[in-house]
Amino acid sequence: MIYIISPAAAILVLFFYHLYNLHRSDIKEPEVIIDPITEYINKNKKAFLKTYEVDKNMSENIEPIFYNKKDYTAFMKTDKNEIEIAWKTRILYENTPKGHIVMFYDAYKQAFTYYTDQTSMSMPLLNAVAMKYVTRFFCRDFYHDEQTLKKKKDVIEKDEEEEEEEEFISNTYISPLIKIHNEKEETPETKKLKNLLNDAPFARLKSIKTKSDDKKKKITKEKNVNKFVSLGKMYNFHILQKNISNTNPKSHTSYDDMFNTSKAHIISTKMSYKDFKQTKQD
Repeated sequence: MIYIISPAAAILVLFFYHLYNLHRSDIKEPEVIIDPITEYINKNKKAFLKTYEVDKNMSENIEPIFYNKKDYTAFMKTDKNEIEIAWKTRILYENTPKGHIVMFYDAYKQAFTYYTDQTSMSMPLLNAVAMKYVTRFFCRDFYHDEQTLKKKKDVIEKDEEEEEEEEFISNTYISPLIKIHNEKEETPETKKLKNLLNDAPFARLKSIKTKSDDKKKKITKEKNVNKFVSLGKMYNFHILQKNISNTNPKSHTSYDDMFNTSKAHIISTKMSYKDFKQTKQD
């Protein structure tokens, strides 16, 4: 069957077809809004994971004494030791989506210490700042959060009650300092007691492991995390310490320079946060 359309009807159809296409071109797809904090974390994590791909010692600034627990413990008992002071001069001034933060590593506490005016900083955000710190100052072994280095394992079949398994991302590994400093030393008393128990005439019953026992072990297993210590508000922070021969003592440090993340600053003059904040007004 052949339909005959009048010229007027054809013009009308073409008009509405053109109007439809014109309207459709004006419709914009909704923009995907990315949370600035998530974006900041992902950016730092990507840069951090890339350090495992480079052929360079990313912990070259960590002194050898950190890798010997006995020597480290004895050395840290000395008052105002040079290692502790040195790490307090390696300061990161960072502007995060939640505000400014100043971070340095406390060699005695083995923790990332920080100042910020924010009442709370989430652990993922602090980890992101720590990633930038250890990358900037070549001390990656100070970073202990193993979850950063893991991804979900691809499993073909999985029980509903079973937890999702994780595996380390290719080429990554946990810091050797974790095992060195978390391993409990065996004292002569505990060693003697252990030998007595081994020689004791007790019946050693064979333990039967069940799947539920394995699940409990997985749940109760402690995960390695970074240690963070808050030192209070920014006005409590005082720029330390070390004189640098190339530094001009008359040079003026601006507020913007303090939070320039393009390079790490070690300032020789002692100035409080309140003082350098005043320079912005000047």
